[in-house]
Amino acid sequence: MGLSPDPDGYLAAKRSKEGKKVVGLLITILVAALAYLLLVALTGSTIVGIVAAILILISGIPTGGFGFGSRWGGGGRAAP
Repeated sequence: MGLSPDPDGYLAAKRSKEGKKVVGLLITILVAALAYLLLVALTGSTIVGIVAAILILISGIPTGGFGFGSRWGGGGRAAP
């Protein structure tokens, strides 16, 4: 009878959660880069593209890229 070092699957669940955060951050960064490129191409103004990319990063990074909850608490969406 061997005992499993992780009988509850805690480590696997933790790795899965961390992986989702990384994917969310990558999506946020890709969307910010795409917004920058589109706005620079459409408006011809680098400043507009930079401001848009910064706003997207600020809104996406605290939440892991998923857009709900916040950095300061109140985590979750309001009931419909």
